[in-house]
Amino acid sequence: MMSNLSKREINVLTAGIIFVVLFLGFQFGVAPVFEKRETLNRILNEKQASLEEMISLQQQFFMVSNSFDTTAKVPAGREKGFSLFSFLDSQAQKSNVKENVAYMKPFAKKLVNSEDTLVTVKVKLKEAYLKELVNFLYHIESSKNGVTITSLSLIKAGKEKEKLDAVIETQTLIIKDKA
Repeated sequence: MMSNLSKREINVLTAGIIFVVLFLGFQFGVAPVFEKRETLNRILNEKQASLEEMISLQQQFFMVSNSFDTTAKVPAGREKGFSLFSFLDSQAQKSNVKENVAYMKPFAKKLVNSEDTLVTVKVKLKEAYLKELVNFLYHIESSKNGVTITSLSLIKAGKEKEKLDAVIETQTLIIKDKA
């Protein structure tokens, strides 16, 4: 069949085949490399922006944690040897949610450039009634011990979904005695 074609037709056919091979080589060999490189550059830029934001937030956090006016944060009426864990335990007892406490996890963090400690306790309540839960929260917030609720998560629980599971995070500042 090739013998029936003229030299000009063979050259056109050869050029067409070379064009198709080069086109397919570019589409399946070179183009994906450029697309992958572009995607990686975009992801890298996003990660760098996230890192810069995290560094900024960390600096803001350190500025805030270092700027605590420790004398203003501790209530005058707080008992010596105050423990956030014990306080929450007693408030749970008063509010009738003691039997609903699944766990209480304490955390302590020393403040930078200070001898004071920021104490946090996370309390998980299982299947507590709304009235008792609200009473518990009220006792925490209304106490004169400088305890604050920093986060609260609620989920309906129980067979009739009339009870709540709650995760409550509380914190207070414990001042080291200067004596």
